[in-house]
Amino acid sequence: MRALFLCYRGNPFCGGQGIYLYNLTKELAKLGVVIDVIVGPPYPDPLDEWATVYKLENLNMWAIKTKHFPYEKLIKLYKPWHFVDYCLTRFHIFPEMETFSMKAFFLLRKLLKTNHYDIIHDVQCLGWGLLPMKGYGIPIVSTVHHPLTKDREADFPVDNTVWEMACTILFYPLTMQRIVINRLDRVITSSKEGINALNEAFHLSPEKVSVVYNGMDVEFFRNNGSPRQENTLLFVGNTEDHKKGLRYLFDAMTMLPEHVTLTIVDDGPPKRLTAWGWITERGLEKRVTFTGKVDLSTLLHLYSTSTILVMASLYEGFGLPAAEAMACNTPVVVTNAGALPEVVGDCGVIVPPRDAVALKEGILKLINNKALREELGKKGRKRVEDNFAWPVAAKNTLAVYHDVIQSYRSRI
Repeated sequence: MRALFLCYRGNPFCGGQGIYLYNLTKELAKLGVVIDVIVGPPYPDPLDEWATVYKLENLNMWAIKTKHFPYEKLIKLYKPWHFVDYCLTRFHIFPEMETFSMKAFFLLRKLLKTNHYDIIHDVQCLGWGLLPMKGYGIPIVSTVHHPLTKDREADFPVDNTVWEMACTILFYPLTMQRIVINRLDRVITSSKEGINALNEAFHLSPEKVSVVYNGMDVEFFRNNGSPRQENTLLFVGNTEDHKKGLRYLFDAMTMLPEHVTLTIVDDGPPKRLTAWGWITERGLEKRVTFTGKVDLSTLLHLYSTSTILVMASLYEGFGLPAAEAMACNTPVVVTNAGALPEVVGDCGVIVPPRDAVALKEGILKLINNKALREELGKKGRKRVEDNFAWPVAAKNTLAVYHDVIQSYRSRI
């Protein structure tokens, strides 16, 4: 079998789709699948051992004001899709998914002169280009960890003006994704909760959705034996993503004893200012530390030595940091938002979202009870081993491929 992956942002540090692309393709290759990847920037860690990679350029123009537009990008606007990107971004539209998918369509037309693909696997894009790709006679599946409606819902409460709300509406290409997703052969989502979310957002029939839990490297993510630090909280994620509920975590921090500290695995100021603004408003500057982007060994050390991982999310399509922490015997405090209860089960403390008091109480419950932390840590490790591993995810994904291909061929 030969599969073509499409991923508009491929680097593991740019979001969950990069982690998904890297690990799933690696494990599928071990199962004998020949992998090609069309990917946009930031580009993934090298996949050359098991995949052939075709890189598509994107100038990432959305956040650049016209008067600050750099010369080195300006001289590239003669290329048609770069020019389209530029024009759309001037109207506060985020066109990356649309233009990536169209560029991928034209590249695929060239690849098909020498390559044959049994299936196309889109990762969280759902761009217009997938529709003409159907004309190539190849079944198409897409992985959607959560619908973008969840991101938009999280952004609206922080918009202070009508103009900001209008920009939020323009930013998310929901009409495109609603049309495209209903014309694909199958959608893979990472939790049972995702079936309901996709139906609610896009009116997608549950019969077109297959659940395949996200995987993780359970051999790498295990406690490294370093001493556990007391009274240390850990957050791993994108601080600019309003779905992460960081405001409520910071509110909870103001109610916790001052010796309780928080480490955030993401960039802080001057690169990212949203979370820092909330921190300074609450006087938490001395209790919150940003690590910036870290390598996997550093991340493993942070999971292994922190007292608790906290996720105050308003929605999660899966919640990979919770699973990674559990794999390192680290107890978790999470909200019952999206798929988090499905991932954590009875191996952590679960509280309501948007409730800083409940979050504070959940954290204190573990801070003050070392025996409970150790018990939950052991249970969490076992749950991860039993349910979340990349070889399992790859095997289940391959089963979906075979089912989709068989169904597709029976219709033609």
